[in-house]
Amino acid sequence: MIDVCIIGCGFSAIPLIRELDRTQTEFQIISEEGNSVWDGLSKSGRLDFDLVSTYLTSFYSFDLVSNYKEDYYPIAEQFYDMHKRWRKVYENRVIRDFVVRVDNFKDHSVVSTRSGRTIKAKHIVICTGFSRAIHTDINEIDYSVSNKTFVFDTMGDSANLIISKLIPNNNKIIIRTNGFYPLNKLFQMRLGNERVTYSLDQLEYHNFRYVSHEWFSSITDGSPIGLKSPFLLSEQFPVTVRDEDLASCKSYPPNGRIVTKYWPINLYLHEFGDDLEASIAKGYLLNDIAMWLYTGKVIVTPKDTPIDFAKKTITYAGIERSFHQYIKGDTEQPRLPAIMINGVTPYHYLYRDNFMGVIPKKLNNIYMVGYTRPMSGGLANITEMQSLFVHKLITQSDFHDKINHNLDDRINAYNNYYYSTPEPQKWDHTVYFGFYTDDMARLIGIDHKPNECTSLQDLIFYYAFSNNAFKYRLKGEYAVDGVKELIETVNRQYHSFTLLFAYILRSSTLELPDRIAWMEKTKNYFFNDMRHKEPYRSFLEHYIKTYRRVTNAEIDEIKDEEWDAMTRKACETRDRVSQKIESLERSQFHDDALWESRLIAHMVSRNQSIDDMVSQLDHRRRDSLLAMWNPKEYERPYLQP
Repeated sequence: MIDVCIIGCGFSAIPLIRELDRTQTEFQIISEEGNSVWDGLSKSGRLDFDLVSTYLTSFYSFDLVSNYKEDYYPIAEQFYDMHKRWRKVYENRVIRDFVVRVDNFKDHSVVSTRSGRTIKAKHIVICTGFSRAIHTDINEIDYSVSNKTFVFDTMGDSANLIISKLIPNNNKIIIRTNGFYPLNKLFQMRLGNERVTYSLDQLEYHNFRYVSHEWFSSITDGSPIGLKSPFLLSEQFPVTVRDEDLASCKSYPPNGRIVTKYWPINLYLHEFGDDLEASIAKGYLLNDIAMWLYTGKVIVTPKDTPIDFAKKTITYAGIERSFHQYIKGDTEQPRLPAIMINGVTPYHYLYRDNFMGVIPKKLNNIYMVGYTRPMSGGLANITEMQSLFVHKLITQSDFHDKINHNLDDRINAYNNYYYSTPEPQKWDHTVYFGFYTDDMARLIGIDHKPNECTSLQDLIFYYAFSNNAFKYRLKGEYAVDGVKELIETVNRQYHSFTLLFAYILRSSTLELPDRIAWMEKTKNYFFNDMRHKEPYRSFLEHYIKTYRRVTNAEIDEIKDEEWDAMTRKACETRDRVSQKIESLERSQFHDDALWESRLIAHMVSRNQSIDDMVSQLDHRRRDSLLAMWNPKEYERPYLQP
């Protein structure tokens, strides 16, 4: 009997394999060759896109310390090359076979393969990834068609990728859904005369939730406080808003959201406008769903909009329109082998029955890695922390017993905290990545603690520096050489996250109604600001022409009065509420953030003691900083022994 059998040798398995190898823990990998989603994309020649997560969150800590120079959105080819590189490193440890069954018993499991091989192991780790029907659409859809109508009953990153390739050829898109969560991939803030660009996943100050759930949720994206500004996508196109009951949820955001990340057209131009043709050829495609809606290239209709699959028609605005293809959404399904409890009873997977998505409560010493997804950020953040957690469970019996002795209580407490519905939902496996990584770090014992901060710079790092996995590999038993220098490099790019901390601190001086009003006094809101669409119509036309040139497409421009009538209906609310948008001569929001950032920089430069520093501040800022050192909502029942 061996110690560990790992089923699957894809991207998610690499950090665990690396740790087991480091500690000389006996393991064997069983994996079928070339069957991952990324292998499929490569075979079909469809690695022609950029990721929706940045380099910092898509690559592992041990890669970043060697190669990181600046944060950016990598293209799919770069990401897949990393997969292949690590696959070669551990190729000699892999048995190329397919696992058909796992029989799980109290103190061991038996793995059976297609070829007839059996392996007995104390611990089983399953890392086989997901399957989804929409992956087939990405690989097989004919993007060369033009002047056709496509109907989507789903909206997420995969659907948005398909849409981004259909729009330039004058295809019409109808999204028939009950709402979705679109967020910008980039955001810019001014620091004096300089613009500081933040990626979405580095714009998330996760640990601030410990200070105040209400405060954190009110400055995250505006949703829970009812921000109703007419310049927001949600106000101009209310059918895009997903109905969500947060009354019973202790976390904001809750688990279970699918976020669609897109390039806002103004920042896409800023990033790629100087070399547009080459950027498109690499796979950097404009996928601004808000711009598509604004310009009528896409319409969103309610989920119950009448559709006739036999006739291939959809009816909206009193018009029955034929469609070319229907893109059906589906839930990600773990590609698990058959698992038999005590060799007899079939195991049925349910995400909520797994602690942290890793430890199934009905199985013994079987662990799931890679079946938890981030709303934003890359999967690497999740799987790296899961791998460290599983490694410690396997190699340290005291830790294993501590986690497992009250496993049911931990699972119930976690579910009660993070879910807004008592019943399981199909997207339960999506999490706010920085909440998840910090929870994992606290379980493992490699977390940073707010009351251990000895300076304002420490406090900024704790609260404003996103909870990337490498943040927790700075020290402790899973430290990685070079992380200190990596953090310094990231801080240089993002100006030590001073602007984000300034935003947090400034908001703390305002009561909720004033906070809402202040957030509206900006010329560039964090997400889905529709004021930055109309000025870029001409660039959109230039982009489409360039895209067609790159793809050698010749498209007939056909007058479509039927579609024009449908888009007029879809844009009625936009046309009404946009008249209420007030022009701003100055952005009070950014002026205040700049002033606050200068105050913070001054305090950091003086390197004062905490007592001396806070004694010189007004009572609101003083109370806020003291609350950050000793946050009142720090305890979590699912983390307790």
